[in-house]
Amino acid sequence: MRINILRRVVLISLVGNIVLTLIKLIFGYLGSSESLFSDGVNSFVDIFISLMLLVVIRVTAKEPDENHPYGHEKFEGILYLFLSLFIMALASILGYSSIRSLITTINNPTLIAQPEFITVIASMISLVIKIGLFILNYKTAKKYQSVVLYGDSKNHMFDIFSTTISLISITFALVGFIYFEPVASILISIFIFYSGFKMILEAISFLVDEAPDHDTIKSIKKSILVCQGVLRVDDLKVRKHMSQFYVDVEISVDNKLSLEAAHKIAEDVHHYIEANYDVIHCMVHVNPLVKHIKTTS
Repeated sequence: MRINILRRVVLISLVGNIVLTLIKLIFGYLGSSESLFSDGVNSFVDIFISLMLLVVIRVTAKEPDENHPYGHEKFEGILYLFLSLFIMALASILGYSSIRSLITTINNPTLIAQPEFITVIASMISLVIKIGLFILNYKTAKKYQSVVLYGDSKNHMFDIFSTTISLISITFALVGFIYFEPVASILISIFIFYSGFKMILEAISFLVDEAPDHDTIKSIKKSILVCQGVLRVDDLKVRKHMSQFYVDVEISVDNKLSLEAAHKIAEDVHHYIEANYDVIHCMVHVNPLVKHIKTTS
């Protein structure tokens, strides 16, 4: 069910990116808009990203096997890292192109062709489509805890910035402000580059089994202690596995309990944590706790 929904969303994004590519390239060329045409090249690359997402979703849907006993979900993290690097590379290219465009505009302002009004309409249509794709991907990623869709939603968000700048710059160019586009594009490229760098840090945390935030660990520990029969939490380790967690915990129980009773407490902790948190598996180890009774003479 989850995989089918994710695949359907990616297919919608794929169709949307194809439509956007055609709109931007055709009207950017016919309407003499360099920014809209460049934005179309970006959408063309997004088509290949959507195709890669389809492949990764298919791989991550596979059941755990002998070589991958913990499943294939980390392939999502690898693609998320790739998307981060791609976004940073795209920002670098955009920044370089914008700087060159600014220099050309300053040195030869008469060489800059004025865009046609039809490019404004094309940019507005593209912007509406991109906003729709962003909302669809973001909501689906949040609901189904999909790292790759979350990364793709960020890619759509950056495209919204790019298309917005393209729309504004075309509008300003129509009234004679030809310097606005390259300056704004430089600022946007810096923002996108920084955001891509932050995404790389997130991707690394997905891939290296980083611990969740302190509040999550504290909440899990508190939940373990409320389980009947648990006297103490001796050790607790929680690690991320993409958008979910693995939990390893050592608990202390009364040393006078039978093995069967102690095992029952461990099972209760195991099921309670997995039922109340986004935990793939909770491993529970039981230690005997000797209760010291003070005597009075």
